[in-house]
Amino acid sequence: MVKSFDIGGIPVGGDAPVFIVAELSANHAGRRDVALRTIEAAKKVGADAIKLQTYTPDTLTLDSNAEPFVVRTKNEWAGRTLHDLYAEAMTPWEWHKELKQCAESLGLVLFSTPFDPTAVEFLEALDVPAHKVASFEIVDLPLVENVARRGRPVIISTGMATLGDIEAAIATCRSVGNDRIALLRCVSCYPARPDVMNLTSFRALESFGTVLGLSDHTRDATVAVASVALGAKLIEKHFILDRSMGGPDAFFSLEPDDFKAMVDAVRATERALGAPRFGVSEDEKASATFRRSLFVARDVGAGRVLTCDDVRSVRPAHGLAPQHLPAVLGRRATRDLTMGTPLTWEMVGDRPERGPLTLSPATDDDRDALLAWRNDPETREASVSTAPVSEDDHAKWLQATLASDDRVLWVARSEGARVGQARIDRSREAGDGAWEVSITVAPEARGKKLSTPLLSAIEAPARERGARLLVARIDAKNSKSIATFKRAGYYAFVERTVDGRDFVFCERRITPFGAR
Repeated sequence: MVKSFDIGGIPVGGDAPVFIVAELSANHAGRRDVALRTIEAAKKVGADAIKLQTYTPDTLTLDSNAEPFVVRTKNEWAGRTLHDLYAEAMTPWEWHKELKQCAESLGLVLFSTPFDPTAVEFLEALDVPAHKVASFEIVDLPLVENVARRGRPVIISTGMATLGDIEAAIATCRSVGNDRIALLRCVSCYPARPDVMNLTSFRALESFGTVLGLSDHTRDATVAVASVALGAKLIEKHFILDRSMGGPDAFFSLEPDDFKAMVDAVRATERALGAPRFGVSEDEKASATFRRSLFVARDVGAGRVLTCDDVRSVRPAHGLAPQHLPAVLGRRATRDLTMGTPLTWEMVGDRPERGPLTLSPATDDDRDALLAWRNDPETREASVSTAPVSEDDHAKWLQATLASDDRVLWVARSEGARVGQARIDRSREAGDGAWEVSITVAPEARGKKLSTPLLSAIEAPARERGARLLVARIDAKNSKSIATFKRAGYYAFVERTVDGRDFVFCERRITPFGAR
């Protein structure tokens, strides 16, 4: 098991010094100059890194004042809607590049917590050296997988998490070949009391074979100091220039001189040791309602096929667990659904009837039909390469395809006639078990609504080949194909430019999370 790795060239874990992270979070008062001065102050007090949070209110929750979206915790957030709170707390995305440059000029590492696939994509473009998964997002396994397959170190906070939640998140990371993981002991209360920290839980966390650390929301440094004695190699604390300037996180953040309270640290450490425990504590019950879950994201009529535009993983936690998103998408709504409604299984029906569509492995007998489909003008326009394919090149391509272990090609038939092809290619970029999918409907079969059934038909034979995740790239201008993939249950749609051309990338998990 990997118990050490580098973040921005600084070793973390093993025999290395404790890696100290100053969490900027909302402590910038909406002012870029305050954020920059906070980074400079963090360097002076000995931090190794600055951490941001990358989100918008709309990537975290829904703009609703309905009861589930109003904060009922017993702190300064009480009574506010989630959307309003996150609107004040967010760090503008246009600041990120300058903040990163400032940190690096001072010898500090800067990374962030992404809260949805678009934030992951944005941070990847900035070349951050690591990604953080927040306690509330540890149950969002599609997001964890998206982060982990980028290959960078993954730092995961475990507030409110059961041992099963932690195991699922780690298994998800390792299933895509990423074992550079740090687990942070955390209690998701704001502020957290020292006597609910249960730092002896570190002993249980050791069994996961990761770097261990602490994400600490207590009001002084006592618990952070105590955690080092129990094996913490990474400590994250919220940091602010002056608590009097206010802000959503000011009341539990440390000022530069807050490390002086050493006398109280001894007593607080005694209370903090506690006993190992996992899951939602009594103190966390109010916070637990604001984990992510599946909600209806817009009004949906009865019988409509649910897509990622209709159902989203957002805070709070009143709906189905986010890990059920792949199982929900592509099925019909059993009744009219209203935006902001927590999703339940009673609202989710069967998948639409797909008709007599069958797939069979392509053979050399399919050569002429495949070439005709490949050279169809509409197909070529939507392809990565728009140039026509010659007969010789096609023959070589088909021969290599049929002999490859990294590519599978099927011919689709309906009522005995060829109606299209489906292909999967092993994806090196998306991690172990990921295959990139592409389909073509024969020109003579278009208009018969076969694209979505064809995508659905791929899933079973793809699983037989060991596929766990299907990914796809679509020309960003091809709105028809994007809609097709959404109807087939694909999610995590993000735009990316490749070789000067704009694509939309999406994915669909076809095996349960944690399965290999």
